[in-house]
Amino acid sequence: MFHEILDLAATAEREATRIGVHVVVSVVDVHGNAKLLHRTDGAPMHSLEMAFRKAYTAATFNVTTESLTADVRPTGPLYGLAVNSGSKLIAFGGGAPFITSDGERYGLGISGGTTEQDIEILNRSLDGWSPTPN
Repeated sequence: MFHEILDLAATAEREATRIGVHVVVSVVDVHGNAKLLHRTDGAPMHSLEMAFRKAYTAATFNVTTESLTADVRPTGPLYGLAVNSGSKLIAFGGGAPFITSDGERYGLGISGGTTEQDIEILNRSLDGWSPTPN
């Protein structure tokens, strides 16, 4: 299963390189434990935390992080989510859940580009990756 996570991270790095962005790729399990944290050369330092938070949110909420954006606005039902979670959760685009071949759910987080670039890398990575059975 870990080889699948490494393959997904490699796919994300290739997609980032293809569009000329330096990123951090993070994978977190459903319990909030980091499985992988990979920073490409030149990725912004703040992206280490941002990618983890995106992966954490995607894994624990089982949603894409961009789908939470409207809900965390001052008039939304999840306003204050990040602050009240000890800053672990985030609603910036670039995070999504995925399932490995053994049926385990994880969260993938990408950070380093604009929100649009992070989402593009994320989506292309997941589209271009398929879990391989053990």
